[in-house]
Amino acid sequence: MLSSVDVHNCLQTANIPHELRRVPEPARTAPRAAAMLGLQPHQVIKSIFFFADGKPVMVMIPGDRMVDYSKLKAELQVMRLRMPNAEEVRQLTGYLVGCTPPIALENDLPKYIDLHALREDVVYTGGGEPDMILKIRSYDLVRVADAEIVDVIR
Repeated sequence: MLSSVDVHNCLQTANIPHELRRVPEPARTAPRAAAMLGLQPHQVIKSIFFFADGKPVMVMIPGDRMVDYSKLKAELQVMRLRMPNAEEVRQLTGYLVGCTPPIALENDLPKYIDLHALREDVVYTGGGEPDMILKIRSYDLVRVADAEIVDVIR
């Protein structure tokens, strides 16, 4: 199982400024993480995984938004989207659901970030462990995740 140490090492290697912060209890959801940190929900970026025509992809969106399946299908040029279960996410990423970071994943997979996630200079996301949060500049996140910027939220 991977951890926040893997997230930190990935960012250190890429020379990306960041902060990993321990929170008093597992956040599990973006709105809960935002409340614990005194932030607005859109400042917390959630990583959502899909199987797009059977191939895994990750989509990062603001914590207060939902993926528009029609927009995502069109963007990816696929017919079928399916969300993996918790065990599939763990096998795919090396992390537990609810604390999965958008980087330092077990498997390389295409990553996308909704352009609305970039409206804040600094964002927060899963830190690799249930009680860890990653603070990073939004454009550094795009760069280190090698994410394509898309418009896929409702």
